Amino acid sequence: MKFLILLISLGPYLAWAQNSQPKLLDKIVAVVNSQVISLSEVNRMSETLEARKEVSPIIYDKQKYQQKDLTELIIRAFIIRDKLTAQGYVINDDAVESRIRATEQRLGLGRTDLLNFLKSKDLTFEEYFEIIRETMEYNIFASRIIAPLVSVTEQEIKNEFYKMNSSNTALSFKYHLMDFYVPESKIIDKESSHYLRTLRDYQLTGKLPEEFKDLETNELENLREEGLSPELVKILKETPEGSFSKPLLLGGYWHSFYVQKKDLVESQNYLKMKDQIQQEIFMRKGQSVTDNWFEREYSSYFIKYL
Repeated sequence: MKFLILLISLGPYLAWAQNSQPKLLDKIVAVVNSQVISLSEVNRMSETLEARKEVSPIIYDKQKYQQKDLTELIIRAFIIRDKLTAQGYVINDDAVESRIRATEQRLGLGRTDLLNFLKSKDLTFEEYFEIIRETMEYNIFASRIIAPLVSVTEQEIKNEFYKMNSSNTALSFKYHLMDFYVPESKIIDKESSHYLRTLRDYQLTGKLPEEFKDLETNELENLREEGLSPELVKILKETPEGSFSKPLLLGGYWHSFYVQKKDLVESQNYLKMKDQIQQEIFMRKGQSVTDNWFEREYSSYFIKYL
């Protein structure tokens, strides 16, 4: 009887306890070291993606993002902050606030204008604040860690410029060539690919097949296009520096020219575009270097996708 009375008196408490059991309010999509990445966090990034692209195009540089892409951004931001902290670079709140105020002054805006802009983009000031912090961290990461790993040579810039202007007949070049030539009558295989393959092998090994035993060479320095046949000019323009030209039959001899140096005679246009081309190549190579860097760094962290 006492047990029954006790059970009746505890009834309301048991009902309350049953209804107050903790419920899962969010899902975990990934863990990096001790940081948990929640589904609501990723979804919020997705909802404010267009605004984030406006605020930080250097981080949000893709047209479309899947859930895993956004999760990856959070993981990378964690690793960047961890690496910078280890090197003594810490972006505190004062530094972020200073950057925001500098942006407001540059654009001639007040804090009220900024808040109205963020409201129109459905972005809170706290979210904006953290995006600015991550952008500042990314800029330091790119300049201090990635940039030293990326190099752009003068030749890469030249080759890109030639590619962009290959149809521009106004461009004129000056060459330093090594002419490789052999009598047509001695060549058994007339295919140009066979000829070029033989010359490339000769460069590496110094050995020649019997049909090329009469091969001769001639160095041609400061050779300008004026006076050259249109066919030869066309072939040389198509040949990058450090490469063999297509074979050309001249006076009973097959010639292939190794382009040791290729310079613009009129370089004004090149000088105007040089910095822009260098930046474009740097950005392309930088993206690849960055991806490879993160692939190596992932092994140093506990990363789990759920």
